[in-house]
Amino acid sequence: MLARFSHHLLTALPVPLLPFIRNDFALDYTQAGLVNSAFSLSYGIGQLPAGWLADRIGPRIMITIGICGVALVGFLVGLSQTYVMLIALLALMGLVGGGYHPSAAPMISASVEPKNRGRALGFHLIGGSGSFFLAPLIAAATATTWGWRGSFIGLAVPTMIFGIIFYVLLGRRAKMSKTQQTIT
Repeated sequence: MLARFSHHLLTALPVPLLPFIRNDFALDYTQAGLVNSAFSLSYGIGQLPAGWLADRIGPRIMITIGICGVALVGFLVGLSQTYVMLIALLALMGLVGGGYHPSAAPMISASVEPKNRGRALGFHLIGGSGSFFLAPLIAAATATTWGWRGSFIGLAVPTMIFGIIFYVLLGRRAKMSKTQQTIT
């Protein structure tokens, strides 16, 4: 749930921050629409190869790429100085973020007993919904203090930290599972 929340929090920022971005870059409505489309299109397209790659390198690595990649690119979005740079970074954010979903469901299914899978997936989905609910509130609060760039940068840092912690915890869990399988 927390992994999905952190992943989606950054990816949900362009929509509520669009008025700030639009003013900063003096965008017309078409250009502003491309800000959202750059991420959304690449995010959708990125999930197909990411699913294939998750089957090859494992869901733990792909989830980490999904969380930490979004955090790193989100940080860079906050540093973008031109409209073209912003569009390119949002498209890149979509591509790296596309690895999360094709990896999360198989990982949950593999690590949760069959009788609890529905509940586990339900909790996982709450993280995404919660982030889309809270993103506009968090974006408004942070943008009034730090500006739209500061919102991306300020939220990217804890997301990166969480991604690293999540990777380590999943590694420990995998080691414990292997140890238990060896014992039995």
